[in-house]
Amino acid sequence: TILVDRPFHVGDWVKINEVEGTIEGLGFRSTRIRTFYNSLIVVPNSILLTATVDNMGLRQYRRISFKLGVTYQTSPAHLEAYCEGIRELIRQHPHTRKDYYHVYFNDFGPSALSILVYCFLEVPDWGKELEQRHALLMDMMRLAYKLNIDFAYPTQTVHVQQETAPLPSLAN
Repeated sequence: TILVDRPFHVGDWVKINEVEGTIEGLGFRSTRIRTFYNSLIVVPNSILLTATVDNMGLRQYRRISFKLGVTYQTSPAHLEAYCEGIRELIRQHPHTRKDYYHVYFNDFGPSALSILVYCFLEVPDWGKELEQRHALLMDMMRLAYKLNIDFAYPTQTVHVQQETAPLPSLAN
């Protein structure tokens, strides 16, 4: 069945139940998967008949999803300009999906104004995904610098109230 249906090929990145790695070999009785920890796992093909196979290598798009925190000192105008600037970066980036992305002010976080960035890269493999993600994130950093946007980090402010001693009585 594996050889006839061909749900994956040698070199594909797959997730099969709890096993994740690259297909290294296909046999009549078993499939060899090289994990990202460089171990070799041999999966009997009989298990593959009922297993869920997620062929990550056949994805057309690779998702980027994160929340970007900027400081509470950021003005509404700057926040809007930064969100629109990120949208434009996505529209102009050579490897992003142009028909589906979201960049919005999303939350008043405990230590930051949170911007949701949700988009997809159209790249053939993980190495190219890392390269293009890096390029896009660097562009976002350069835009923040240009707009004087400061990134937030977890902080807390502690207010200490000092008790004042009662004034001495003047009655004596």
